[in-house]
Amino acid sequence: MCGTSLDGIDGSLISVEKGTIRLLAFEESPFEPAFRQDMKDWISGRDRLEDPSRFMPDMANLLSRKEVRLGEILLEKAGLPSDLLCAVGTHGVTLRHHPIAHRLSFLSDAPEVGGVSYQLADPFPLARAFGAPVVSQFRGADLAAGGCGAPLAPVLHRAVFTAGEHRAFLNIGGIANITFLPASGSGIPVTAFDTGPGNMLLDLAILALTDGREAIDKNGERARRGTVLRPLLEILLADPYFFRFPPKSTGREEWGEARLEEILSFLRSIGLDPHGRIDDLLATLTELTAEGIRKSLRFLASPPRLIVAGGGGVRNRFLMERIEVLTGIPVQESGEFGLPSQSIESAAFAYLALLTLSGCPGAIKSVTGAREEAVLGQITPPPSGLSSDRIQNVRERADIHLPFPDRPRTRG
Repeated sequence: MCGTSLDGIDGSLISVEKGTIRLLAFEESPFEPAFRQDMKDWISGRDRLEDPSRFMPDMANLLSRKEVRLGEILLEKAGLPSDLLCAVGTHGVTLRHHPIAHRLSFLSDAPEVGGVSYQLADPFPLARAFGAPVVSQFRGADLAAGGCGAPLAPVLHRAVFTAGEHRAFLNIGGIANITFLPASGSGIPVTAFDTGPGNMLLDLAILALTDGREAIDKNGERARRGTVLRPLLEILLADPYFFRFPPKSTGREEWGEARLEEILSFLRSIGLDPHGRIDDLLATLTELTAEGIRKSLRFLASPPRLIVAGGGGVRNRFLMERIEVLTGIPVQESGEFGLPSQSIESAAFAYLALLTLSGCPGAIKSVTGAREEAVLGQITPPPSGLSSDRIQNVRERADIHLPFPDRPRTRG
């Protein structure tokens, strides 16, 4: 899994036996700072190449090499041979996520385009390296069914974190998203949506204003020293996204480099030098993330008794404190439930790959807004081909069933 913050690739090796999910190994493979910046420049079109899109297959192949090495490390850590792998799931790097109908301004008399999402990935080297089918391009099937194509990880949240009380799972990556997990047997459907920016603006701001010397606000220490710039915060919280009812999703297009430029221009317009107010800006952007999460609670069917938090944002202690203060709800890290916070997203796409091979839907329509639940992704077979017997064996061993009212048990 490589998220919108583009800080590197996370990998999880999981086992699913009789519906029980266990994490066998987890590894982070951070990008070198120069590569990370080059990747961001290439995606945003700031690299001054005449035709950046022609390098898409090159970039995908380069990423697949990093993924292969990461997979080898995971197997080494777990002490397992590669021939035990049943499936590989790769999310890839999101190049474009625009989940609502739109038109392309550069095409004359262009017809309306449906919602789209495209992730840069090269599954073929992975299939060859590990001798297992590879599932990629997870979001397209849900978009074709009228959904937002996101968020997709709630299917794992539901399987792992549901209890006898209402809970919420909060993932804070580049974008933050929340999953409402109703109490078992309550009859309330699972819902989930992006709450707004997570770490993205924070990371972009500190990187830009320190000229690359700092990539993150470690533990939120700089934000803790700062003072919230209320005029800026009010403008950001007036964004229509915070008032839109779910299902909804957002991304770099709304909360990335272009938004940061708007923020810096606003500060200059009111006589503030951003370079002299770094801590204050970070305090403001931290509050924006926490406020976006607080505002999201109004869209849940019932107030959660507990927020389980995952994603890179849990390392920001100041942000975690602000979320707990603003929501008034206890926050616990997912590691206390057996899945370390940073492993959640990659574990989710491993689980989604297994769902796909098992012929089970991966998206939850009450989450994405799709007309029906679809089996997700594209399957790339290994060199030896797809074995129906092997897939059937995988399906029977995993015995995936999620005992919730929106998914009755069926056998086939």
